[in-house]
Amino acid sequence: MQEEKLAYCGINCAQCPVFIATTNDDNELRQKTAKEWNGIYKDIMESLGMQELKPQDMNCRGCRTEERRFLGCMSCPIRKCSRDKELTTCAECGIFETCDMLQGFYSNILHRQAKDNLDEIRLMH
Repeated sequence: MQEEKLAYCGINCAQCPVFIATTNDDNELRQKTAKEWNGIYKDIMESLGMQELKPQDMNCRGCRTEERRFLGCMSCPIRKCSRDKELTTCAECGIFETCDMLQGFYSNILHRQAKDNLDEIRLMH
């Protein structure tokens, strides 16, 4: 696994439908993802005061970039924490196993692969 392909949290950006839609300029995938994510992340979006996602919101060049990040990635506390600590990924963090932010994030079944990715990195180092 190539660490540079991962977001700080362990999500593989290259497999993210928003990243893929942006890379391929795929409006159909943008529409499909917005519709799906409005259902999947409805509670989270409401708790953050976010409105319904629209296809034009489905643009991202990856977590590590400063340009064109997805709305959720722009305000992501995991990303901010990792950048503040100057980490490549959360796998490098001393509180990785007990971090409340990560535990909450990984409690979503769609994010479990991200934890597996970081666990793999920890085993390699």
